[in-house]
Parts: sequence; C-alpha cells; structure tokens
Amino acid sequence: MLDATDREIIAILSKEARIPIKTLAARINLSRSATSERITRLENNGTIRGYRADIGGLDPTHISAFLFIRLSRTPMREILDILAAFPEIKRVSSVSGELDLVVEVVASSMEMLNNVRDAIASTNGVKDLTTTVILRDEFQRT
Repeated sequence: MLDATDREIIAILSKEARIPIKTLAARINLSRSATSERITRLENNGTIRGYRADIGGLDPTHISAFLFIRLSRTPMREILDILAAFPEIKRVSSVSGELDLVVEVVASSMEMLNNVRDAIASTNGVKDLTTTVILRDEFQRT
C-alpha cells in the first residue's frame, strides 16, 4: 500500500528521474537513507519499473505514422514480403478484429510517407488502408 510520501516520491521521480537522492530527500523531508530505502522498496515491489530519458525533437525531418490495413483475403503471406521491401517500415503486426495489419512507418518526409502509403494501397490484395500520422510521442516503454 502506498502512503502519501510514496506517492510524492513517485510524482517527483516521474518528472525528474535523475534527481539526486539528497535533493529528493530534502523535498520530502526525509533522510537520504530513508528515501533510498523507500525507492528500493518501490522498485522491488514493481511500483517503479524503470527510469527513462524523455527524448524530444531529435530529428524533425522524420514523420512517423501507423498504416491500418484491411486485406481482401487472409492469410496473405506475400504481402509481408512486399512490406519488408520498404526500409521505412519498422514494424508489421497482425491484429484481430476488422483490421488485418498495423504497420509502423518512419519516413524522411511527408512526401516519402505518401509514396510508401500509395505503393502499399495499390498492392493487389489490399482492400483498404488508413493512415494515422503520429503528432507526438508522449512516452514509450520497452
């Protein structure tokens, strides 16, 4: 069970993952050792699962998007070979439901994204293709 101090630690670490223990301890009015023990307990019980760097704006010339594809029939293994030929395609997932494939694309420009999209949309067996451009990655877990 988390108490108010644990929740305060989590709130601070979620915004400032690299904060020194000494600084964190001063903010929550605990000793360094007590703060360190609480963090260790939160890590061991799975409340804190990791620390990350939030990287933004590394290369604004890259456009990321998801392509949602419905095929005319399944399985259609030959489409995987066609998709694999595009270096811009980073991931292809078969999904359940009304869609058949979700494709992650990272292109050097909007024009390149459109070229990839148009080539896939005109591929024999692709019934429908919807493109969703990623505006911003909020966070990513690995």
